[in-house]
Amino acid sequence: MRASHHPEQRSDVDGIRRELAEMGVDVYEPRTRHDEDLAASFGEFSNFVLREEADACRGILEADLRRGSGSSVGELQGGSDDHPIYRVSFPSSSSSSSSSEGGDGRGRDGGGGTTTTRGGRGKRRTIDENAAIRLLDLYNRHRGGRSHLTTADIEGYMLRMCGRRARERGDRRIYDRLGNLMLVMQFGGPTVGQVRHIDNMVPNLQICTYMSRRCPSTTVYMMDDGDDGSPVTDGASLVEFWQRRRRRRRREGGDVPDLVRSILLNDGGRELGAKWYTRYFARWNTIDSQLLCFGKLYQPVARALGLTVEPGATLLAGGNEVHGGPPTTESRMFAFAIGIPEDGGAEGEDASKDGCDENDGEVQYSPVLLHIDFCCLLFSMLDFEHKNNVGSARREAKSFLVDELLCLISDYPMRQYLIQINEERVGVRTWLENVLGRLEDGLSTNALAEEAVDSDEILFSPDVIKRRCRKKKARPKH
Repeated sequence: MRASHHPEQRSDVDGIRRELAEMGVDVYEPRTRHDEDLAASFGEFSNFVLREEADACRGILEADLRRGSGSSVGELQGGSDDHPIYRVSFPSSSSSSSSSEGGDGRGRDGGGGTTTTRGGRGKRRTIDENAAIRLLDLYNRHRGGRSHLTTADIEGYMLRMCGRRARERGDRRIYDRLGNLMLVMQFGGPTVGQVRHIDNMVPNLQICTYMSRRCPSTTVYMMDDGDDGSPVTDGASLVEFWQRRRRRRRREGGDVPDLVRSILLNDGGRELGAKWYTRYFARWNTIDSQLLCFGKLYQPVARALGLTVEPGATLLAGGNEVHGGPPTTESRMFAFAIGIPEDGGAEGEDASKDGCDENDGEVQYSPVLLHIDFCCLLFSMLDFEHKNNVGSARREAKSFLVDELLCLISDYPMRQYLIQINEERVGVRTWLENVLGRLEDGLSTNALAEEAVDSDEILFSPDVIKRRCRKKKARPKH
């Protein structure tokens, strides 16, 4: 079943590019002399970091990583103990405004925020200690009198690619600034690649500018929309998707339970911040809006699309595409950022209304993590809104949801899910760790499924668990 996450990729480059373009994903090479020169500098910089001075550069990253709070370095899922994938964020002041004429895990290969560092001696020191700046400075010192590579060079290149995409697609928006600018790199391989995921960044563009030679691009997944060509975009389409799939699997008895169907069809548009037991998921806004962004993760993969590219090649993706870092055998490096339109993504609207600065790709979901949260939400709604239903109906609904969760975990079991779940959610982390352990040992998970269905602490939000604990403590002892 794991093959669905890393299916065989197409090998015809022109066909891949056409399919990507139809999905709203462009891959551009430099075409002006200035950008060709910059692309050559990107290649020299990546070779310096990953090979010529690999020990010194990795030492900079590891030292910064050990700082903990305030570090500009983190690790992305998809790496290994021997070959971690580093994310190295630039100071946020570097990417807060346009640097040129313009107008690319845990879900892109990764991302991260930084602290604004403009002005002040202490803030100047923060810039000087930033690992991305230190890598550039080390490279530039080794180049001696030759022209230097700067943060502004990287930003300007990426913004020009945004402008090129806008012109070629007839998009009147002007991408005048970047957000979440970082370097992503690994020293050697192999790495297994990332589980597929979606980053929340609409209306912004995802930008990946590849720097290493013969670099595998980000893998973009074309999803199977089903027999009728309908993607999962809301509660109703998720019900239909589950119904079709379960009937194909079992032929009989594949119906979605009535209580699950009722919630998805009748409550998909309800504001989740309105009730205390759903407020933990208020950031979703509604079930339907969450599925509009992330619902494609439930669908199987039709094709995995990726290319091998040279320094300067830039992938630009609009919308929330399913993607992931590719499995690799060698060193790899690229720059990532989001391109932010000056009008907020719609004519005449202020950017703040669409949350452009907030939609920086930091909120990301893989299929397993999305469905864990989905179970936690629906379990609460089942317990607090449908408690008058007979217990067998609620249990059937919960069993259905847990069964779907175990299918997703079995499809791509990996330990890195555990570090992506908030530390206060101890119950679900421990349960998931036990599930992964039994899958690794080839053992049945049936008992763990029953445990999750019957528990009032595992698949619930921290808010619900805390209130239940308080009520238990307040009950008088007889």
